[in-house]
Order: sequence, then structure tokens, then C-alpha cells
Amino acid sequence: MKNKKNIYILLTAVLLVWGILGYRIFLTVNPNNNKQQTAVASKSFKPQQLQELETFTINTDYRDPFLGSFSQKKSTKPKKPTKVIVKTSKIPFPAIIYKGLVSAKGKQQQIFLINIDGQQYFFMKNNTHKEVKLIQGSSKQVVLRFQGKQQSFAIAK
Repeated sequence: MKNKKNIYILLTAVLLVWGILGYRIFLTVNPNNNKQQTAVASKSFKPQQLQELETFTINTDYRDPFLGSFSQKKSTKPKKPTKVIVKTSKIPFPAIIYKGLVSAKGKQQQIFLINIDGQQYFFMKNNTHKEVKLIQGSSKQVVLRFQGKQQSFAIAK
């Protein structure tokens, strides 16, 4: 009989806990918005005043526990300004292929066909495309300048 009495007490306690848990879940799923809206509308917002934080410094003038002596302060000498050396990055010559020369029979004007990084450009003397300048050229080769460096290219076959 004593065993059955403990079971009945534990069973009612478990049902009570599950009932409270179920009731709280029911309230969160189906909230009553009317009561909450009136309560929120009646309250007014007052921001809190910010207080300044206290500042402090750490005293580093204490005895070294391992050496037994006081630590020495490092002297703070003003450093001399160092010169900043700016290195300009030199881009290597782009992929250049000299395709050929076009000129009119009666005129001195010559047009050179040159591929720069896969794109074809028409150059006349002293023209510049993609920072590549044509210095001089003939039917066999051209001389180009890129970032101050000159290089000659033979006609592609």
C-alpha cells in the first residue's frame, strides 16, 4: 500500500509539471495582444544618463619578482624620421607580337600592326596604346618603349 501511495503522489507531481509547461507553451503560441499593447503604449521611454568612466594608469615601477631588483625604465628618445623609399613596381613587358606593316604606294605614312596582350592595335610612329609607344619600325622589326624600357620585336611568321 505504501508503494501505491508514492506512485500516486509522483504521478500527480508529473501531471502538474507537464500541465504548467503545456500552459506556458499555449500562452506563447497564442498571445493576447490587447493587454500587451495597452501596457506598452502607456509606458514612456526615458534614456539613462551616461556616466564617464574612471581612467587609471598602471604603475610599472615595482620590484621584479624573479631578479629581485627594480625594473629599469626604458628611455624614450624621439626617433629621427626615416626616409621612406617608394619603390615603383615595374610591370614586365606585355605579350607583344609584330604582325606587319601597311603603307600606301604614293605616301610615306606607314601603319604597323601589333598585338598587345591578344588585342590588335594600329600604330604609327610615336603613337601610344596601353603605355606602349612605337619608337621606330621597318618591314622586318619594330622598336617599342614600355615604362622607359626599349625592346625590339621581329615580325611574326
